[in-house]
Amino acid sequence: MNEKCQLDVKDTKILAELDQNARQSNSQIGKKAGLSKEVVKYRIDRMIKEGIIVKFYSIINYFKLGIYKHKLYLRFTNASKEKIDEIGQYFCKHKKTEWDVSCTGRWDMNVGFLVHNVNEFDDEVQIALNKFSKYIQEKAVTTTLYLVHNVRGFLGNKRTEVVYHTSKDPKEKIDELDEEIIKIITNNARMPVTEIAERLKVTPKIVHYRLKEMERKNIILAFKALLNPKAMGRIFCKAIIYLENITQEKLNKFITYVSSIPDVVWPMKVMGAWNFELDCEVESYDRFQDIILDIKEKFPDIIKNHDFFIVSKEFKLDFYPGAYPQANI
Repeated sequence: MNEKCQLDVKDTKILAELDQNARQSNSQIGKKAGLSKEVVKYRIDRMIKEGIIVKFYSIINYFKLGIYKHKLYLRFTNASKEKIDEIGQYFCKHKKTEWDVSCTGRWDMNVGFLVHNVNEFDDEVQIALNKFSKYIQEKAVTTTLYLVHNVRGFLGNKRTEVVYHTSKDPKEKIDELDEEIIKIITNNARMPVTEIAERLKVTPKIVHYRLKEMERKNIILAFKALLNPKAMGRIFCKAIIYLENITQEKLNKFITYVSSIPDVVWPMKVMGAWNFELDCEVESYDRFQDIILDIKEKFPDIIKNHDFFIVSKEFKLDFYPGAYPQANI
Protein backbone atom coordinates (compact mmCIF):
# COMPACT_ATOMS: atom_id res chain seq x y z
CA MET A 1 0.00 0.00 0.00
CA ASN A 2 1.45 3.35 -1.05
CA GLU A 3 -1.21 5.78 0.18
CA LYS A 4 -0.95 7.24 3.63
CA CYS A 5 -3.22 5.65 6.23
CA GLN A 6 -4.75 7.64 9.05
CA LEU A 7 -3.19 6.89 12.43
CA ASP A 8 -4.66 8.31 15.61
CA VAL A 9 -3.01 8.67 19.03
CA LYS A 10 -4.06 5.18 20.11
CA ASP A 11 -2.62 3.59 16.96
CA THR A 12 0.65 5.45 17.50
CA LYS A 13 0.87 4.27 21.12
CA ILE A 14 0.38 0.66 20.00
CA LEU A 15 3.02 1.00 17.28
CA ALA A 16 5.42 2.56 19.78
CA GLU A 17 5.00 -0.43 22.10
CA LEU A 18 5.46 -2.92 19.24
CA ASP A 19 8.57 -1.00 18.21
CA GLN A 20 9.96 -1.43 21.73
CA ASN A 21 9.03 -5.09 22.14
CA ALA A 22 6.80 -6.89 19.66
CA ARG A 23 6.52 -10.00 21.86
CA GLN A 24 4.46 -8.14 24.43
CA SER A 25 0.97 -9.55 24.79
CA ASN A 26 -2.06 -7.50 23.80
CA SER A 27 -2.84 -7.18 27.51
CA GLN A 28 0.61 -5.77 28.28
CA ILE A 29 0.37 -3.30 25.41
CA GLY A 30 -3.13 -2.35 26.47
CA LYS A 31 -2.06 -1.52 30.03
CA LYS A 32 0.62 0.84 28.74
CA ALA A 33 -1.59 2.39 26.06
CA GLY A 34 -4.72 2.64 28.23
CA LEU A 35 -6.72 0.22 26.07
CA SER A 36 -8.35 -3.18 26.48
CA LYS A 37 -6.62 -6.22 24.97
CA GLU A 38 -9.57 -6.59 22.58
CA VAL A 39 -9.11 -3.04 21.26
CA VAL A 40 -5.36 -3.60 20.91
CA LYS A 41 -5.96 -6.77 18.88
CA TYR A 42 -8.53 -5.04 16.68
CA ARG A 43 -6.22 -2.12 15.97
CA ILE A 44 -3.17 -4.32 15.27
CA ASP A 45 -5.23 -6.46 12.89
CA ARG A 46 -6.49 -3.33 11.16
CA MET A 47 -3.00 -1.88 10.76
CA ILE A 48 -1.81 -5.19 9.30
CA LYS A 49 -4.71 -5.17 6.83
CA GLU A 50 -3.97 -1.56 5.86
CA GLY A 51 -0.31 -2.39 5.22
CA ILE A 52 1.12 -0.25 8.02
CA ILE A 53 2.51 -3.29 9.83
CA VAL A 54 4.34 -5.53 7.37
CA LYS A 55 5.42 -8.22 9.82
CA PHE A 56 6.88 -8.81 13.26
CA TYR A 57 10.58 -9.62 13.21
CA SER A 58 13.42 -10.48 15.55
CA ILE A 59 16.82 -8.81 15.56
CA ILE A 60 19.36 -11.61 15.50
CA ASN A 61 22.99 -10.90 16.35
CA TYR A 62 24.38 -12.90 13.45
CA PHE A 63 27.87 -11.52 14.19
CA LYS A 64 27.93 -13.68 17.32
CA LEU A 65 27.23 -16.74 15.16
CA GLY A 66 30.10 -16.13 12.75
CA ILE A 67 27.96 -14.49 10.07
CA TYR A 68 28.92 -11.17 8.50
CA LYS A 69 27.04 -8.56 6.51
CA HIS A 70 28.30 -7.25 3.18
CA LYS A 71 26.34 -4.99 0.85
CA LEU A 72 26.33 -4.63 -2.91
CA TYR A 73 25.33 -1.33 -4.53
CA LEU A 74 24.42 -1.28 -8.22
CA ARG A 75 23.91 1.51 -10.72
CA PHE A 76 22.16 0.35 -13.89
CA THR A 77 22.33 1.33 -17.53
CA ASN A 78 19.63 0.66 -20.13
CA ALA A 79 17.59 -1.29 -17.58
CA SER A 80 13.82 -1.09 -17.97
CA LYS A 81 11.46 -1.10 -15.02
CA GLU A 82 10.71 -4.76 -15.78
CA LYS A 83 14.42 -5.64 -15.86
CA ILE A 84 15.06 -3.88 -12.54
CA ASP A 85 12.16 -5.83 -11.06
CA GLU A 86 13.63 -9.07 -12.46
CA ILE A 87 17.00 -8.32 -10.88
CA GLY A 88 15.26 -7.43 -7.62
CA GLN A 89 13.38 -10.73 -7.65
CA TYR A 90 16.62 -12.61 -8.31
CA PHE A 91 18.19 -11.20 -5.15
CA CYS A 92 14.93 -11.60 -3.22
CA LYS A 93 14.94 -15.36 -3.84
CA HIS A 94 18.66 -15.66 -3.08
CA LYS A 95 19.26 -17.74 0.05
CA LYS A 96 22.12 -15.54 1.27
CA THR A 97 20.55 -12.10 0.94
CA GLU A 98 19.19 -10.10 3.86
CA TRP A 99 17.96 -6.79 2.39
CA ASP A 100 17.01 -6.11 -1.22
CA VAL A 101 15.67 -2.76 -2.43
CA SER A 102 15.40 -0.72 -5.61
CA CYS A 103 16.05 2.98 -5.14
CA THR A 104 16.44 6.44 -6.64
CA GLY A 105 19.52 8.60 -6.27
CA ARG A 106 23.20 7.64 -6.25
CA TRP A 107 22.39 3.92 -6.61
CA ASP A 108 19.57 1.98 -8.27
CA MET A 109 19.71 -1.15 -6.11
CA ASN A 110 21.12 -2.08 -2.71
CA VAL A 111 21.47 -5.72 -1.66
CA GLY A 112 22.71 -6.99 1.70
CA PHE A 113 24.28 -10.44 2.01
CA LEU A 114 24.72 -12.50 5.18
CA VAL A 115 27.70 -14.83 4.69
CA HIS A 116 30.46 -16.51 6.68
CA ASN A 117 33.41 -14.82 4.96
CA VAL A 118 34.32 -12.30 2.28
CA ASN A 119 35.17 -15.01 -0.26
CA GLU A 120 31.65 -16.41 0.01
CA PHE A 121 30.31 -12.91 -0.64
CA ASP A 122 32.64 -12.41 -3.60
CA ASP A 123 31.52 -15.69 -5.16
CA GLU A 124 27.86 -14.66 -5.02
CA VAL A 125 28.58 -11.15 -6.33
CA GLN A 126 30.50 -12.51 -9.32
CA ILE A 127 27.61 -14.82 -10.22
CA ALA A 128 25.16 -11.90 -10.10
CA LEU A 129 27.45 -9.56 -12.04
CA ASN A 130 27.96 -12.13 -14.78
CA LYS A 131 24.23 -12.77 -15.00
CA PHE A 132 23.28 -9.08 -15.36
CA SER A 133 26.53 -7.57 -16.68
CA LYS A 134 24.97 -5.78 -19.65
CA TYR A 135 22.76 -3.73 -17.30
CA ILE A 136 25.35 -2.84 -14.65
CA GLN A 137 27.18 0.44 -15.12
CA GLU A 138 28.82 0.67 -11.70
CA LYS A 139 29.08 -1.26 -8.45
CA ALA A 140 30.37 -0.74 -4.92
CA VAL A 141 30.61 -2.99 -1.87
CA THR A 142 30.79 -2.40 1.87
CA THR A 143 31.23 -4.48 5.00
CA THR A 144 29.06 -3.62 8.00
CA LEU A 145 31.09 -3.18 11.19
CA TYR A 146 28.57 -1.67 13.63
CA LEU A 147 24.78 -1.56 13.34
CA VAL A 148 22.29 0.19 15.63
CA HIS A 149 18.59 -0.69 15.74
CA ASN A 150 16.89 2.45 17.05
CA VAL A 151 13.37 2.73 18.34
CA ARG A 152 11.38 5.16 16.24
CA GLY A 153 11.54 8.50 17.98
CA PHE A 154 8.82 9.91 15.75
CA LEU A 155 6.37 7.48 17.40
CA GLY A 156 7.12 9.09 20.76
CA ASN A 157 9.58 6.45 21.94
CA LYS A 158 12.48 7.54 24.12
CA ARG A 159 15.78 5.82 23.45
CA THR A 160 16.59 4.52 26.91
CA GLU A 161 18.62 1.54 25.68
CA VAL A 162 20.67 1.20 22.50
CA VAL A 163 20.31 -2.10 20.65
CA TYR A 164 23.37 -2.71 18.52
CA HIS A 165 25.76 -5.39 17.35
CA THR A 166 29.24 -5.32 15.87
CA SER A 167 31.65 -7.51 13.94
CA LYS A 168 33.80 -7.59 17.13
CA ASP A 169 31.12 -9.29 19.25
CA PRO A 170 32.42 -12.49 20.90
CA LYS A 171 31.26 -15.67 19.19
CA GLU A 172 28.67 -18.05 20.62
CA LYS A 173 27.77 -21.60 19.61
CA ILE A 174 24.21 -22.75 19.05
CA ASP A 175 22.82 -26.18 18.27
CA GLU A 176 20.32 -27.26 15.64
CA LEU A 177 17.28 -26.59 17.85
CA ASP A 178 18.44 -23.05 18.64
CA GLU A 179 18.92 -22.36 14.94
CA GLU A 180 15.48 -23.71 14.07
CA ILE A 181 13.94 -21.42 16.70
CA ILE A 182 15.88 -18.47 15.24
CA LYS A 183 14.72 -19.30 11.72
CA ILE A 184 11.10 -19.31 12.88
CA ILE A 185 11.08 -16.15 15.00
CA THR A 186 13.17 -14.04 12.60
CA ASN A 187 10.04 -13.27 10.57
CA ASN A 188 7.48 -14.28 13.22
CA ALA A 189 8.44 -12.43 16.39
CA ARG A 190 4.97 -12.64 17.95
CA MET A 191 4.48 -16.34 17.33
CA PRO A 192 3.44 -17.98 20.64
CA VAL A 193 5.87 -20.37 22.32
CA THR A 194 3.23 -23.10 22.07
CA GLU A 195 3.07 -22.78 18.29
CA ILE A 196 6.87 -22.75 17.93
CA ALA A 197 7.03 -25.86 20.13
CA GLU A 198 4.38 -27.62 18.05
CA ARG A 199 6.30 -26.92 14.83
CA LEU A 200 9.52 -28.24 16.32
CA LYS A 201 7.91 -31.16 18.17
CA VAL A 202 9.32 -30.15 21.57
CA THR A 203 7.68 -28.84 24.73
CA PRO A 204 6.82 -25.13 25.21
CA LYS A 205 9.03 -25.17 28.31
CA ILE A 206 12.06 -26.09 26.20
CA VAL A 207 11.33 -23.34 23.65
CA HIS A 208 10.83 -20.76 26.41
CA TYR A 209 14.14 -21.72 28.02
CA ARG A 210 16.04 -21.63 24.72
CA LEU A 211 14.62 -18.20 23.85
CA LYS A 212 15.58 -16.76 27.24
CA GLU A 213 19.09 -18.21 26.99
CA MET A 214 19.63 -16.71 23.53
CA GLU A 215 18.39 -13.35 24.81
CA ARG A 216 20.73 -13.61 27.81
CA LYS A 217 23.66 -14.30 25.48
CA ASN A 218 22.62 -11.37 23.24
CA ILE A 219 22.09 -13.67 20.28
CA ILE A 220 18.50 -12.44 20.13
CA LEU A 221 18.62 -8.68 20.65
CA ALA A 222 15.04 -7.48 20.28
CA PHE A 223 11.59 -8.12 18.81
CA LYS A 224 10.10 -5.41 16.63
CA ALA A 225 7.42 -4.52 14.11
CA LEU A 226 8.47 -3.88 10.52
CA LEU A 227 6.51 -0.82 9.43
CA ASN A 228 5.78 0.46 5.93
CA PRO A 229 7.00 4.08 5.79
CA LYS A 230 4.83 4.90 2.76
CA ALA A 231 1.69 3.78 4.58
CA MET A 232 2.60 6.21 7.37
CA GLY A 233 3.22 9.04 4.93
CA ARG A 234 6.99 8.75 5.23
CA ILE A 235 9.85 8.00 2.87
CA PHE A 236 12.85 5.75 3.45
CA CYS A 237 16.10 7.62 2.72
CA LYS A 238 19.66 6.42 3.16
CA ALA A 239 22.48 8.90 3.67
CA ILE A 240 25.95 7.73 2.61
CA ILE A 241 28.62 9.62 4.55
CA TYR A 242 32.34 9.90 3.81
CA LEU A 243 34.34 10.64 6.96
CA GLU A 244 37.91 11.84 7.46
CA ASN A 245 40.23 12.70 10.37
CA ILE A 246 38.36 10.22 12.55
CA THR A 247 39.37 9.46 16.11
CA GLN A 248 37.44 7.04 18.33
CA GLU A 249 36.28 9.97 20.48
CA LYS A 250 34.95 11.89 17.47
CA LEU A 251 33.30 8.76 16.07
CA ASN A 252 31.58 8.02 19.38
CA LYS A 253 30.21 11.58 19.55
CA PHE A 254 29.04 11.33 15.95
CA ILE A 255 27.28 7.97 16.52
CA THR A 256 25.65 9.22 19.73
CA TYR A 257 24.34 12.32 18.01
CA VAL A 258 22.97 10.72 14.83
CA SER A 259 21.36 7.96 16.91
CA SER A 260 19.44 10.63 18.85
CA ILE A 261 17.69 11.95 15.72
CA PRO A 262 14.04 10.77 15.88
CA ASP A 263 13.87 9.91 12.16
CA VAL A 264 17.05 7.80 12.13
CA VAL A 265 16.19 4.11 12.44
CA TRP A 266 19.40 2.28 11.45
CA PRO A 267 22.75 4.09 11.80
CA MET A 268 25.71 1.91 10.78
CA LYS A 269 29.47 2.07 10.46
CA VAL A 270 30.80 0.37 7.34
CA MET A 271 34.12 -0.35 5.65
CA GLY A 272 34.30 0.48 1.97
CA ALA A 273 34.38 3.54 -0.29
CA TRP A 274 32.53 5.43 2.46
CA ASN A 275 32.40 5.07 6.24
CA PHE A 276 28.89 5.54 7.56
CA GLU A 277 25.24 5.14 6.56
CA LEU A 278 22.07 6.54 8.07
CA ASP A 279 18.77 4.82 7.29
CA CYS A 280 15.97 7.32 7.92
CA GLU A 281 12.18 7.27 7.80
CA VAL A 282 11.28 10.91 7.22
CA GLU A 283 8.08 12.83 6.60
CA SER A 284 9.51 14.60 3.54
CA TYR A 285 12.62 15.01 1.43
CA ASP A 286 13.01 18.49 2.92
CA ARG A 287 13.23 16.95 6.38
CA PHE A 288 15.92 14.55 5.11
CA GLN A 289 17.88 17.49 3.71
CA ASP A 290 17.58 19.29 7.05
CA ILE A 291 19.00 16.25 8.85
CA ILE A 292 21.99 16.09 6.51
CA LEU A 293 22.68 19.84 6.77
CA ASP A 294 22.40 19.71 10.54
CA ILE A 295 24.89 16.83 10.80
CA LYS A 296 27.33 18.55 8.44
CA GLU A 297 27.16 21.75 10.50
CA LYS A 298 27.77 19.91 13.78
CA PHE A 299 30.63 17.75 12.48
CA PRO A 300 32.40 19.81 9.79
CA ASP A 301 35.81 18.50 10.83
CA ILE A 302 35.06 14.85 10.03
CA ILE A 303 32.43 14.89 7.25
CA LYS A 304 34.17 15.00 3.89
CA ASN A 305 31.22 14.33 1.57
CA HIS A 306 27.85 12.59 1.32
CA ASP A 307 25.54 10.84 -1.14
CA PHE A 308 22.04 9.50 -0.71
CA PHE A 309 19.30 7.39 -2.19
CA ILE A 310 15.58 6.98 -1.59
CA VAL A 311 14.11 3.47 -1.36
CA SER A 312 11.32 3.00 -3.89
CA LYS A 313 10.61 -0.72 -3.42
CA GLU A 314 11.63 -3.23 -0.79
CA PHE A 315 11.80 -6.80 -2.08
CA LYS A 316 13.12 -8.46 1.05
CA LEU A 317 14.22 -7.95 4.66
CA ASP A 318 15.38 -11.03 6.62
CA PHE A 319 17.70 -10.68 9.60
CA TYR A 320 18.97 -14.25 9.44
CA PRO A 321 20.04 -16.39 6.46
CA GLY A 322 17.58 -19.16 5.65
CA ALA A 323 14.87 -17.66 7.89
CA TYR A 324 11.47 -19.24 7.42
CA PRO A 325 8.79 -17.13 5.70
CA GLN A 326 6.34 -14.98 7.57
CA ALA A 327 3.37 -16.95 8.85
CA ASN A 328 -0.17 -15.61 8.55
CA ILE A 329 -0.59 -12.70 10.96
